[in-house]
Amino acid sequence: MKIKALLLAAMLAVSTGSALAANYAVNLTQTTTNHWSAAFASTPVTGNGGFADTFTFSPAVPNSTASSYFFNFALDGMGQFNPNFLIMFTGADLNGNPFTLFNTPPFTQASVYIPNVAGQLVMNVSGVSNGGSYSGILNVVTAVPEPATYGMMLGGLALVGFMARRRKQA
Repeated sequence: MKIKALLLAAMLAVSTGSALAANYAVNLTQTTTNHWSAAFASTPVTGNGGFADTFTFSPAVPNSTASSYFFNFALDGMGQFNPNFLIMFTGADLNGNPFTLFNTPPFTQASVYIPNVAGQLVMNVSGVSNGGSYSGILNVVTAVPEPATYGMMLGGLALVGFMARRRKQA
């Protein structure tokens, strides 16, 4: 009988030390011809093992750049620091690219910039929550050629055409 009680106690101890995970599907909204954006948020469940959230953004926007930022304010309604709202981030990445973390209560934050994105964007956020929440934004931008680029391309085509015509006449 004591062995069963010990096994049950051990299982409970192991389960309380594990991280609580949540998965979110987030839709990107196209705001202009070459810009997509999405807001995201989470109120992680508090626990001894912390939390691990995964955000999957769709649709995939190939040949683009991405930047993301999220934060936690541990302030009460009177603007005073309240440790019960605090989240300390232990890690974050976007497609494997690590975020820069700033854990300075009452304001904790993280940011990342990725110059070359290919495929689906997946963000992982982990940390320890005392009962607070965090929110952020993801921006995705595709390259749009500048007018000077079009001018250089037209100039190059004109030069190639001129050279081809000159060879025919010679």
